[in-house]
Amino acid sequence: MSARAPRNVNRHHPSARLRVGAWLLLAPLACLAGPRELRLGIVAPPGEEDSASLLRGARLAVADSNEAAPGTVTLEVRGEAGQWGTAGNDAVFLARDRMVDAIIAPSDGGDSHLVLQVSGRTQVPVASVSPDSSVTESGVPWAVRVVPRTDQEVGALIESQKRGPHAPTWWAIAPPGRPGRAIRRDLGRAVRATDARLERILEEGGPGPVSIWAVQPILSASPGGVLVWLPPSKAGNVVAALRASGFRGCIAGPGSIDAPGFFAAAGAAADGVLVAKFALDEGSCARLELFEKRFTRMFGAPPDSSAAAAYDAALVLIEDLRRAGDTPAYRRFPPAATTPGVTGEIQFDASGNRTGELQVLACQQGRFVPIHPAGK
Repeated sequence: MSARAPRNVNRHHPSARLRVGAWLLLAPLACLAGPRELRLGIVAPPGEEDSASLLRGARLAVADSNEAAPGTVTLEVRGEAGQWGTAGNDAVFLARDRMVDAIIAPSDGGDSHLVLQVSGRTQVPVASVSPDSSVTESGVPWAVRVVPRTDQEVGALIESQKRGPHAPTWWAIAPPGRPGRAIRRDLGRAVRATDARLERILEEGGPGPVSIWAVQPILSASPGGVLVWLPPSKAGNVVAALRASGFRGCIAGPGSIDAPGFFAAAGAAADGVLVAKFALDEGSCARLELFEKRFTRMFGAPPDSSAAAAYDAALVLIEDLRRAGDTPAYRRFPPAATTPGVTGEIQFDASGNRTGELQVLACQQGRFVPIHPAGK
């Protein structure tokens, strides 16, 4: 059925236009709305930089869904402070005590794996916003990932910097510990799929200031590009230090650095930094614009990439839960239907990885905008 705007609306009033926008964003869910109330869970560890954005994105998705089909979805939030491993406790609480129908897992790969361990035993579907390739290699068939894998992002970035048949040599900076191990694995996988050379991976937070453990070795080696695979604010600090020291090579990072923390830390040095995201068609661009307006109105600040990912993760879960009806939702994973999201059209392969073409974007005056791949 075709989507039409509600009648008796003053379309010239800003709040009315945003209400119509929410209806348009969630029109597919409105068509699927049923009498059963849904309970959506989200694990948002307080120590992760993007947790606040993830919560806001999920909350807006639930609000928009309930505006399209009033009062049918509630959001249960858990973010327990403490030692490593509490994300698993949060997932147990959501699945056992709050009896959620599905869970949004956080961007940290280790925390996502803990959620998946609980999901594997409880058959509660999961949508993860972690880029670690291992998330969909965990053997849980009712888990999906709504963001690109790290190796997909890196592969697109490397290809964009080719000059003729060759790519520049690269260095990379990754976090210490378990997150760094997962990133190093994905970096290696991406480079092996190209003819590029990854000469060295530095561990973030070495002895001394950034200028000692990162800038000096990179300037001495003079690689063609540096992959700064760190959380937004830390990535911004490294980018600012590299540019201030005179490094003029390519700098690229994960799509998650499209966030206020990165722009605040990097300042003017952010210009020219590259990321890779799913390509947007005309419909996706229109949905993204509506999402940005509604998010800004609701929270007083524009959304970042993490908020958009959480919004789409919530949409995927809500839509599939509604399509499932009385059938156990885990039997329908990965979802076969396409979900029109704000980060693009959302489809999954048989392993739960999101499919779709990536495009490279460059930062220009505090905003990432698409560019044409180098050499084209």
